[in-house]
Amino acid sequence: MKKLAVTLCLAIIFAVPVFGQDACSQSTKLSNPSKTITSNGTGDLSGSGNTKIHYEMWTNGGAQGSNKLIWYGADKGGGAAFRAEWANPNDYLGRIGYYWGDGGKYTTYKNIYVDFNYTRSGRSTAGDYSYIGIYGWTKSPLVEYYVVEDWFGNQWQNDNTPITTNTTSGTVQGTFTVDGSVYQVVKNTRNNEPSIQGNATFTQYFSIRQTQRKCGTISLTEHFKQWEKMGLTMGNMYEAKFLAEAGGGTGWLELSYLKFSQEDQPRGSGSTPSSSSKASSSSVASSSSKASSSSTASSSSKPSSSSAAVSSSSRASSSSVASSSSRASSSSVASSSSRANSSSSVAGSSSSNAVPESSSSSVEDNCIHTDCQHSLSSSSGGEDPDPILKNRVPITYFSIQPQSDKSLRIEISSPAVVEIFDLKGNKVERFNVSNTQQTVKLSSPSGVYFAKVHGMKSIRFVLK
Repeated sequence: MKKLAVTLCLAIIFAVPVFGQDACSQSTKLSNPSKTITSNGTGDLSGSGNTKIHYEMWTNGGAQGSNKLIWYGADKGGGAAFRAEWANPNDYLGRIGYYWGDGGKYTTYKNIYVDFNYTRSGRSTAGDYSYIGIYGWTKSPLVEYYVVEDWFGNQWQNDNTPITTNTTSGTVQGTFTVDGSVYQVVKNTRNNEPSIQGNATFTQYFSIRQTQRKCGTISLTEHFKQWEKMGLTMGNMYEAKFLAEAGGGTGWLELSYLKFSQEDQPRGSGSTPSSSSKASSSSVASSSSKASSSSTASSSSKPSSSSAAVSSSSRASSSSVASSSSRASSSSVASSSSRANSSSSVAGSSSSNAVPESSSSSVEDNCIHTDCQHSLSSSSGGEDPDPILKNRVPITYFSIQPQSDKSLRIEISSPAVVEIFDLKGNKVERFNVSNTQQTVKLSSPSGVYFAKVHGMKSIRFVLK
C-alpha cells in the first residue's frame, strides 16, 4: 500500500501541469527570426484586443542599420522573444509587449504577468545608463513607468549594484517585496520633455529590483497596486512592454523566452510593503530575492552610496511615441566586479518559486506536496535538524536556484526546514534554512529532485 500511494502521488504530480511557466528553464537559443527592424518604428506583431503584441524601436545616433530589434515569431519562445542590438547610439530603446493605445485602467484587465529569460552583453556595453525590464505609459494622468529588473552597469557603477536616484533622479517613495525581491519605488517629474503626447510635463514611476535577475516572472499588476498604495496614480493603459534601453556603447540583449499573459487569478506570490513604504501596512518586507540563472548569485546587493551624479536626456519615437528619463554622469568610481554575461550561464539550471498550498484535500496533497513526506522512506539516515520552528511562521514565498557546484540558492519568507525528495518519493536530505537568503551544498548525486517546505507546493529541480 505504501508503494502504491507513492506511485499514485508521482503519477498525479507529473499529470498536473506545473503552476505557471518555469521561464528559467527556457534557455534554448532561438533562430530564424520572423522580423528584423533596423530603423525607428512601431507596429503590431501578433494577437488582438487586450492581448495584442506590439513592437517599438527608437534610436538616436549610431551607425545606420547597426541598431536592430529582431523578433523571433509568435510560435517561438513564448511569442514575444526578441534580440536587441546597438552600436554607439546616443540612446536606444527596443521593446515588445502589450499595446492598448487608448486602454482602460489597469483594473479593467486581468492580472498581467511577464515570464522572461535572457542573456546579455557585459558591463559598460550600454553607455552611461541602461534599463532592462518592463516599460510603458499611461494617459490621464500622463505617466512613464519602469519595472527595472537588471542593467548593464557603466564605468562608475558595476552591473550587480542596484541603480539609484543618481540615475533616475527623483525621490524614493518606499519599498515593497514581490517576486522574491525588494523593489525600491522612485517618483520623478519631467518638465516639457518629449512624451507620447508631444512635449509635456509628466511623472515617472520606477520599481527598481534590489537583486538583479535574468529570468523569472514579473507580477506587473502587483507593481501597479503597490504604486497606488503609495499615492502614485495610474492612468489609462497605453502600453506595457519588455524593454532593453542603452545610453550608448556596443552591446546586445537576447531573450530565449518572453511571454505576456493575463490571468483571472493571482499566481499567489503576493507582495509586502516594507516599513519604509508610504503604503499603509503593518507588514515588513523581507530581503529575499530571486537569483539569476545566468550566474551564481551572491546574497543580496544593496544600493551603492557612491554612484554617479545626474545629467539628463530624452528621446521620442518616429511615431511621436517617446520616453524620457534622467541619466547618470560621472562623479564616482564603481567596484570592479562585473555581472556574469551569457558565457557564464549554467546549462540546465532553473529557478522556481512555490505558492501556498490549498487547504482542500487531494491525493496530491497527501504525498510529496505536503507533510506526509515525513512518513516516506528516507535515505538521509540521520536525525532531524534542530527544531527551529516550534512556533512555526507561515511561509508565503519559497524559491530555489540550482547552482553549478551542486548547491541550491534558497530564498524564503521566513526560517524553515527544507526537505529534498527524489523521484521515488524518498527523502534524501533535510536541513534548516535560517536566513531569507541562503546557499546550501547538497550531497545527493546529479538528478531530478523536489524541494519542499511546510505549507508550500514542492518545487521540481535538476541538480547537476
